[in-house]
Amino acid sequence: MKNNSKYYAEKLKRNILNGAFDMSAWLFDAVLTLGEITIEAFLNPSLYADLPSGSLNFSWEGNKPKEGTIRQTISRMEKHGFLKKEKKKYLFTESGRKLAEYILRRKKVFDKKWDGKYRVVIFDIPEKKRKTRDWLRNELYALRYQKLQESVFIGKFPLTKDMIKEINNKKLKKFVDYMLVEKVYSKLND
Repeated sequence: MKNNSKYYAEKLKRNILNGAFDMSAWLFDAVLTLGEITIEAFLNPSLYADLPSGSLNFSWEGNKPKEGTIRQTISRMEKHGFLKKEKKKYLFTESGRKLAEYILRRKKVFDKKWDGKYRVVIFDIPEKKRKTRDWLRNELYALRYQKLQESVFIGKFPLTKDMIKEINNKKLKKFVDYMLVEKVYSKLND
């Protein structure tokens, strides 16, 4: 279950940070925005219609979600340890709160104006450190980096302080190079 929950968390992070809102991402973002939520809030959209524009980044496109889908999604999030029910309200568990804080830190990176320079991350992490290599790839994808080659990624946003700290904590520093590049000449610019 732990690995399954980790995969679920990665999917939530990726979907929310990239604006690809499925029901799970939308529900998580709703709790992140509101602090807590009831099932009735989903069934009666007028309850959250007065929120500031862009607070909840999902459009039902005229199709109101089914109560069963909402309940199933909430149940799945409870099973994975991200939500808990207190009285009739759903709110974050400690794991859900940590995931929400992570998402908020990454969203702050995207709010800054791009300085016109690309960041290139090149790594050669040994196979015996496969899990940390996978962690680094997931973090780069979360920062909207694109893979140029198997271990070469390019992006517009700087690595976050907590990510650099974690690279050092995981003893990856000697395997990772980070470059600031003004211009990129490749197939990406065709």
